[in-house]
Parts: sequence; structure tokens; C-alpha cells
Amino acid sequence: VSKKLSQLVTSVSPCHDYVDAPVSGGVRGATDATLTFMVGCSSSETFSTIQPLLQRMGKGIIPCGGSGSGSAVKLCNNAALAAQMLGICEAMNLGDALGVDPATLAGVMNVSTAKCWSSEVNNPHPAAAIAIGSGASANGYEGGFGTALMLKDLNLAVDAGEEEGLALPVAGMSRDLYRMANLHGYGKKDFGVILQFLKGIK
Repeated sequence: VSKKLSQLVTSVSPCHDYVDAPVSGGVRGATDATLTFMVGCSSSETFSTIQPLLQRMGKGIIPCGGSGSGSAVKLCNNAALAAQMLGICEAMNLGDALGVDPATLAGVMNVSTAKCWSSEVNNPHPAAAIAIGSGASANGYEGGFGTALMLKDLNLAVDAGEEEGLALPVAGMSRDLYRMANLHGYGKKDFGVILQFLKGIK
């Protein structure tokens, strides 16, 4: 639900409240009922009404503003996440080339300034993910957030930036890389599979 769509629907049907509540937290968050919901709705009363329903599925129920704001926050989050994952993929790939043990490299990252969700929870290197005990790469990149889905969000984010007259060079570059990975058949794999794509084009 974009802000423009919300405004259009509200103008046609002003007696109804419209809510967008995209999620973050991945497959693990859904399984553990620890998802974060980014909620866009028209009033605090509407938020209070839907909050108990969302709390059955997640831990973080965050009001983000009017209708469409939840989707906007989700796009911003995923634009940052895509770039974050690419950085970890490049670092893990470089570590392999330099003969560094993947689990050791991930262990150092996760107590250092490179620590992030893509290194600690969903590390794209299978050996590191197995050592950590978390991550779709440990399962052949199955069961995570698909590359095609990340590409969809990056397309939306870059398009939104263009509508607002913003330059999003990192998001644009991320989109190009995920588009190439998708075209090479990685679309259904977790987006950390970009590591394997990078290994194939060195």
C-alpha cells in the first residue's frame, strides 16, 4: 500500500481505515513469532484495534505513520539490507581467496565493526553459517528471503527515489547485481546466494 494508493482509496471510500503492515525478520522470525511489523495506518485508534492481532505473530509492532508509511519504511530497510549483504558477500569471498577460514572471519566480524544481521544471523557463506548455527546458506540457500523478492523491493525503492528526485547510487548498483543473479537462475534462492554468483563471475 503506497501513500499515493492509500490517498486514492481513501478519497473514494473515506469511511474505511486502511492499514499496511509489512514485516521484517525472515523465515526464522515467522517460525519463532518474533517478526517486526512496520505499521502504516490513519489513526491511533486503528492501530490499537489491529495491534493485538499482529502481536500474535510478532514481537515488534511499530507505528510508522499514516497509511503507506509501513511500506515506505520496509523499502528503506531492505535497500540498506541489500547493500549490507553485498558487503558481507564480498568480504567472505575475499577471505576465501586469501585463504582465511570462513568461520574465523565471520567470528571476527561478529565481534567487530562489520557485525550486522547479514554476518551474524544470515551469513552467506555455508561454512560460516554452519559454525554459527544460523543462515539459509547452511541449507543450500533454501528457506530464506528470495533473491527475486529482494530485487522486487530494490526496484520499488529505486523507483520511489526517482519519484522523489533522489539519487540512490548504492541501491541502484545493488539492484543491478541482484537482477543479474536473478537472470542467472538464483531468483528462488536466499538473497545471500549472491556470494555464489560473485564466485562465478570472478
